[in-house]
Amino acid sequence: MPVVKVLLTYPIFLVCVALLCPLAVSDETDETPRLARDIAPWIECISGRNESFSLQGKANLKLDGKLHELQIHFDRFNDDAFDLQLTHSDYAVHFRRRIDGFAMALPKHHSVYLGSGELDDQYHLRPLGLTKRVIGPGTSVFGYSQLLANTDAPAMAALLLTLTQLAFDESTIAWRAGTETSLKFLDEGRSVLGEIDGHRIDFQLGHAPELPTAFDDWPEMEKKDLSRAELERQLCRGLRRAFEVASPSNSLTSPRQAERNVEHGRLRWIDGNRVVLLHGTPQEIGDAHGKLLKTEAMRCVDSVINMFGTIQTVINGRWFREDLEAAYARLSPYIPERHKIETRALARSLNIDEQLLETTNVFPEFFHCSGFALYGDATVDGKLYHGRVLDYMTKIGLQDSATTFIVAPDGKIPFANVGYAGFIGSVSGMNAEKISLGEMGGAGEGKWDGAPMATLMRRALEECSSLDEVKQLWRDSPRTCEYYYVFADGETRTAVGVAATPESVEFVEPGQAHALLGEGISHAVVLSAGSRLEELRSRVRNQYGKIDAKVAQTLMCRPVAMSSNLHNVLFVPEDGVLYIANADHTHPAADRPYSKLDLTALLDSIDDRSKTLATYSEGSVFKAQDTLNPKPDSNADASKCVEGLCWKTSAFDVRIEKSEGHNGDWLVRFPSAMPTGNPINDLVALEWYQARDTNKTPIHAPAAIIVHESGSKMTVGRLIASGLRSKGVHTFMVQLPHYGARRGPNGKPNGEALVAALKQGISDVRRAKDAVATLDCVDASKISVQGTSLGGFVTATTAGLDDSFHRVFILLAGGDLHGVMMNGEREAAKMRADLTRAGIDDNQLKEILSPIEPLRLAHRLDPSKTWIFSGRYDSVVPLENVDRLAVAIGLDASHHTTMLADHYTGIIYLPMILQQIYDHMIEQ
Repeated sequence: MPVVKVLLTYPIFLVCVALLCPLAVSDETDETPRLARDIAPWIECISGRNESFSLQGKANLKLDGKLHELQIHFDRFNDDAFDLQLTHSDYAVHFRRRIDGFAMALPKHHSVYLGSGELDDQYHLRPLGLTKRVIGPGTSVFGYSQLLANTDAPAMAALLLTLTQLAFDESTIAWRAGTETSLKFLDEGRSVLGEIDGHRIDFQLGHAPELPTAFDDWPEMEKKDLSRAELERQLCRGLRRAFEVASPSNSLTSPRQAERNVEHGRLRWIDGNRVVLLHGTPQEIGDAHGKLLKTEAMRCVDSVINMFGTIQTVINGRWFREDLEAAYARLSPYIPERHKIETRALARSLNIDEQLLETTNVFPEFFHCSGFALYGDATVDGKLYHGRVLDYMTKIGLQDSATTFIVAPDGKIPFANVGYAGFIGSVSGMNAEKISLGEMGGAGEGKWDGAPMATLMRRALEECSSLDEVKQLWRDSPRTCEYYYVFADGETRTAVGVAATPESVEFVEPGQAHALLGEGISHAVVLSAGSRLEELRSRVRNQYGKIDAKVAQTLMCRPVAMSSNLHNVLFVPEDGVLYIANADHTHPAADRPYSKLDLTALLDSIDDRSKTLATYSEGSVFKAQDTLNPKPDSNADASKCVEGLCWKTSAFDVRIEKSEGHNGDWLVRFPSAMPTGNPINDLVALEWYQARDTNKTPIHAPAAIIVHESGSKMTVGRLIASGLRSKGVHTFMVQLPHYGARRGPNGKPNGEALVAALKQGISDVRRAKDAVATLDCVDASKISVQGTSLGGFVTATTAGLDDSFHRVFILLAGGDLHGVMMNGEREAAKMRADLTRAGIDDNQLKEILSPIEPLRLAHRLDPSKTWIFSGRYDSVVPLENVDRLAVAIGLDASHHTTMLADHYTGIIYLPMILQQIYDHMIEQ
């Protein structure tokens, strides 16, 4: 496909951007002379010390097993001027920048776009400082661009050898990393030949010529004038977005799932999916949409206008936005005024040009999937199941903006719209009257004298309460292009397939034979094309009479869904339920898990507009109830261990108190489940690090119980609690017995009293789960537990009681407490000395520790939702002890991360650990 070929330009464009401007590295490391000599000429250019140079050569890029050759010629003249020529067999583009103007030439179309006038203040292509403008936190490259400032060749060489497996091969005089990467530097490093993952490069560095022709000197080409600000802004933002799509950062692949509230809108996260609830007038809905989804909506605009629009311009020689505006001028008369008001309000909320967003919203008219509706004899229960497969443009990153909108417009029917931030139309939706709709594109591009497809779909959701009303809307409305649809009605359990063009509309009834669709299937409407249609029909026949929600989802698996599968939806309109799967950056939607949304319940939450989260203040009291419920165990020793750690369940009060300084936002207090008679110690204290929105209002979010290490300052526990809070998680750090607010004048206990305290701590951690579940801003279905070192042992044993936690994370802890005490260093040695002074020998120690030994209960932990992080060089909790616990739990290797660290240096891995914990906490 031409689009895919043009996308090949972007990796080369990224390399050229790196050569345009200075980047950055950390402190200099040990010299690696050979590699330093080889890369020195390139570092001089990348660092900006050589501001004038030339690069030319070719890249053979591998795509679908074929090599595509791209010729490259790049001259950087100074801090304001450069030339870049990219030539492929199917397309070519030449960028020329001078201090007084910018040109984008398309030789194969014999045309050139000339930009003169003022620049956009923020987004332009001046070489000096360009990195900061095109590399943002949405790409993983961002971290390296921050790292690589003021670098020199020795420092870069040391960094490369540290981060990669590069090694010099004397026999080939080349640097190699495995079998996939080979780099050979020639001509004192100014030439490089290589192969990287099947891509071949051949580049040479040289001296740039004197500044040649003016930016507007293009003989024999048709010249077209544009605003320089628009031209450079589109290319700059398109390149910035290309970095994000090519190499997304965690902020895109694992976005912070923080909820937000604004007037007339609320952002929620349900099973990892972004769900936005909107209500009110068109003005109010548009304004709330923009306030809640500004970042995501701008990514959508960048993908469509700035990234894809540039690609389309290179392919067809026409400025993409002008084509969109021409289409919008013909479509606009058929768009309801209320939709225009909503779009304009959204644009003002995003602080972008209203006309730009209006034209962006007719984007689907330019590019033209599979669907089915099954009911009656075809399904297990007779219910209607409506499946919709959207195969569309995953390569431009629209999945980063995926949002399901639950909308209650004043005076209209409420509905669910499975869509994208910044886009108000619909391509997949269901309303409160049990009507569901899915669209499949066809041909006919350019036939735009009618209502945009996405506008008609949105109108049907807002206006139609029966299948007949939907069909009448299509008959009565001027239509565009060629589209196919499946419409369904859960109330009457029937559906219809639709083939619509500007000239005609045809309805295909269930069971009806059709020249394009084949022989009819009773109680079924099945639409697709080619081999995908045959596969879908075959699946329906094979599962006929057995189809329920789970089976219906499998009907949409690959290859019925294509590799470009952006989202899949299964509607069960009779129940007001929909199941949604969205693509990510590495998997099509069909390979992603489905999330269940209850439209009725979500609309009820909109209607109850006076409901807010509880106000938390000192002295607030909440009622809680123990839910401890250990399952029987055939292992007699495990049963005895559980019995010794359980208590008589009861109701108890949870009280909010002021916190001190850095110890969280509040203290959550409740009585210990295993009191010792010490009133100070027996009142449990949780430091609550409260997840809040930008208005400092508590949000509804998952929670984690954090169990700290043995240090009296609880430093690591507090770091983990505050780190997860920053990602949008409510965290509650348990102050173990005799720590923090529970520490009396006698300090921490020793000997047998220490083990008794840990036994009490296990009960406190388990009861903490029930205490925080009573707080209405906590998602009670997603309360996880994490423990470090001493807290990790407590966590492992606690999690073995009754499998009540959503996820379990054990850091720098393991099994065989007795072995750790006898053989471990530092903290373990100190504890061993305390026990010796108390007159406790080896045999007594083993007996004393037995009631809290994690290995006795390890088999009761669910290995699919438990993760361990250990240090390879840990001498406090040796790796062999960690391995014993991992084996006893039955952990897969992917659930045990071994860091190149000891018990203390593992702190440098904390950002990585926090990200992994967060990712696992929010996944289904």
